[in-house]
Order: sequence, then structure tokens, then C-alpha cells
Amino acid sequence: MAARPIASLLASTLALALLGGCAGQDRRSPQERTEAAIKHYEIALGSAQTSNFDDAKRQIDLALQDDPEHGDSLYLLGLIQLHEGRSILEFIEAETCLIDESAERQRERADGLHRDAHASFAKAAAAYDERDPGLGRAYNSMAVISLYFHDYARAEDELQHALDAQFYSEKYSALANLGWAYHEQGDEVAAITELRQSVLMNPDYCVGRYRLAQAYLDADMTEQALEEIERVVADERCPIQDAHRVAGIAKMRLGYASEAGQSFESCLQMAPRSCLASACEQFLMLSHSGASAPSAGEEPGSRRPAAPTLTASE
Repeated sequence: MAARPIASLLASTLALALLGGCAGQDRRSPQERTEAAIKHYEIALGSAQTSNFDDAKRQIDLALQDDPEHGDSLYLLGLIQLHEGRSILEFIEAETCLIDESAERQRERADGLHRDAHASFAKAAAAYDERDPGLGRAYNSMAVISLYFHDYARAEDELQHALDAQFYSEKYSALANLGWAYHEQGDEVAAITELRQSVLMNPDYCVGRYRLAQAYLDADMTEQALEEIERVVADERCPIQDAHRVAGIAKMRLGYASEAGQSFESCLQMAPRSCLASACEQFLMLSHSGASAPSAGEEPGSRRPAAPTLTASE
């Protein structure tokens, strides 16, 4: 007689469990899920802007659970990964020039973060439709990573996609990256063409102007290089250490030894323990000795860091 109540109880319990499972399913509409993803993204963006990257990544994860193809969340994740990779490089190359085994492992970690960032930007590009202004931004950001890995063919293809994006409003950034790709391959004519267009579109874009000055310098257009780089150095919004090295070399070539020394001193003062500082120190000694500046490709400290290439607005 007691078996029936027990069996009935088990059946009722199982039914309730099944009902509970159904109730636990996400019955929101696609629009509701997208709206939830947007809310998580907005929180993530605020956290990222205050450098609370752990919270930002948690919110991005929640956003992508709601909408795995939420382009803005994927793009923001790429920016955070890029920032984390660059922070490692800044520590071992800009704050302190480290060359030991530990530093090499940190570089490998930075490389991994850069690859992760490229993957996130690629997913964002795939998620955006052709009318979204984020499409060009995502392709440009992919190219930043490709340039970091010296994959110029891939970078040029990605930059062409960025420039072809109809509603991408920061094309001056893509042009500066395309010019830098040409410069890194030794095509200074093509580099100068794209970089001139970049600063024509945005005269205040200090990265583009710094790169144009470097391209002029390597093309032995020294006066033009000095004119461009002095605008960068004079702009407080452009704290590019390497700009002072470029200014110093241009001044040396034009015979302004004393002024060149001041530029190299400024380079040293900006980050005295950086890898770039050692090159500026060698140039400083050359300027004091009265020697002329070496030609392009024969300069000390030829391993120049790439100037900043990406901000959240680009």
C-alpha cells in the first residue's frame, strides 16, 4: 500500500523538475537578448574607460552570452587585449629595457595577446554589417596587429577593406597605417603619398605626422622631415619619444649640432631607461663630437618602436 504514494511522489517530483528546467530556459526574444548585450557592453565600456579591465571583460563575457555576434563587445575585447599586450611591451622596452630570458617570455605573452586581439577584431568585422561605422574600425585595428607582426600583405588587404568601408569616419588612421606598411617595406614614395593624405584629412593626427616625418627623413627630404616633426614635438598632445630622435637627426643633417643635442636630450628625458634612450644617447655623443648624422639604415639603435597606432576612437 505504501508503494503507490512513494511512486506518486517520485512522479510528481520529476514533473516539477522538468517544469523547472523549462522555466529556466531563456525565453527572451532575439531583440531582448540584443538589448541585454548592449547593456552589458555599456557597463564594460565604462569599466574599460576607468581601466577596470577585469570587470570590463566580465561584462563582455555576459554580453557575448546574450549575443555571441555583438560587434561592439567583440571590438572592445580586442582593444583590451591589445592594451594588455602593449602594456607588457611598454614595461620591458619603454620603462625598462630588458633583454633577459624573462623579458623574452613576456614578449611571447604580448604576442599571444596581440593574436587574441586580431581574432577579436576579425570576429567584430564579421559581425558588423556594411553600414556600421565599426566595420572600417575593426579592419583598421586588424591591420595594426598585422603590422606588429610584419605581415604587410595581410595588413594592406585589411586596410583596403577599412578604406572601402562606406561609413568609416577615421580613414586618416587607415591611411597612416597603409603608409607605414609601405615605409616598412622601403617604398618611401608610396609611404609619403598615403601619409600626406592622412595628415591632410586630419592635420592634428600626430601619429600620421610623425610617420610622415620619418618617411621624409629616410627619403633624404630632411627639411620637410624637420618641418613635420617640429609640429609633433611642439604639440603637448603628442608625447612620442621617437619624435625627438627624428628631430635630432634632421637637425644634425642640416648642420644644427647644438639644437640636435637638445632634441636628443629631450628624448633621453622622456624615458631614460627605455631601449630607444640608448640610441638617443649615441646620437647625443655624435652631436657633441661634431660628426654628421649617419644616413638612413646606418643609424645606431635602428630598431625603432612603432609609434602609437590605435586608440579607442579609431
